[in-house]
Amino acid sequence: MNTAILPSARSTIIVVFLVALVTLPAVAQDPGTAAPTPELSATSPGTTERLEVVMQQIVERFPGRIGVYAEHIESGIAAGVDPDSPYGMASTYKVPILVEMMARVESGDWSLDMPIDFTVRDQHIGSGLLADLWAPGLTLSLKNLATMMIILSDNSATDMLIDRVGAAEVTARMRSLGLENIRVDRTTLELILDYNGIDYEPVADASLEEIIAYREKVSMSPEEVAAARETFYAGPEDKATAREMTALLILIAEGRALESESCEVILEILERTRTGANRLRGLLPPGTRLAHKTGTIGRILDDVGIIYLPDGLGRVAISVFTLADEPDGERAEAAIADLARTVYDFFIFNAPGPETTQ
Repeated sequence: MNTAILPSARSTIIVVFLVALVTLPAVAQDPGTAAPTPELSATSPGTTERLEVVMQQIVERFPGRIGVYAEHIESGIAAGVDPDSPYGMASTYKVPILVEMMARVESGDWSLDMPIDFTVRDQHIGSGLLADLWAPGLTLSLKNLATMMIILSDNSATDMLIDRVGAAEVTARMRSLGLENIRVDRTTLELILDYNGIDYEPVADASLEEIIAYREKVSMSPEEVAAARETFYAGPEDKATAREMTALLILIAEGRALESESCEVILEILERTRTGANRLRGLLPPGTRLAHKTGTIGRILDDVGIIYLPDGLGRVAISVFTLADEPDGERAEAAIADLARTVYDFFIFNAPGPETTQ
């Protein structure tokens, strides 16, 4: 039997060590005297710094890059590792798209009950369910289309919404919220084809059958595909920083991204997400409330969301973006789960109680 400590076990040990650290006094005390109660604030040394040490250890074990930023919404206490570098959002960019969609509803241009016909040219490659259904023959409400985009990460639903709201308008919405480092540029179809080095224009208005046939006709050497993917990873399109994605989540959670009713709809949908069982949710206690969105393409694997702490301890917004050196979804998911549990445990012991956050 191999008796080596597995990564998940090491993470548990680290979390226990962290808890011990944050509950010890910062300086030695004389015997018989009570240790002073440390005052916790957003810049409190010996609290977030210690959390970041453990987060850094998790990041350093991962074969690749990780950007992570977590903030306790009620107190503003925050910590992160590489929070200001841009990372590929993959399908987490569907959160900004959902915000722009709800802005159109709020303005009165659209309604959540507005019916949208699903046609054969709306079916696109990638994740989701709509590409497997028969079209024409299906009509969805705007809210159901948005729900498909989030909870199943449906690419066809996403592209139907991007075509209606406009990628540039989504980015402009982020700028209006003070978020300078979140940008949305492409439909999921464009994004997937760019990843594979395939020109989008010939299939911009094609059916799913035509898209698949076109993709199979394109002849590229393995070296050409690898070069296209490196260009994709290095490009500036559809990227965000962990700090700003977390800021967007906080604006939504506090009802400041839009009117509070619109933000509640966004949170309701995010809480129903079915993807990413081994990511942010992976090591959280069973039954923990989580409103989140995952993203995956190639070596990019992400999860961003809001963790609801028990016993009135508030909420934590967290964004984790990863870019592995080699495709390794299992290790990326384990790192995301370790980071989420580390942050969760830290705030369970350090978040101000409800009487101090009102």
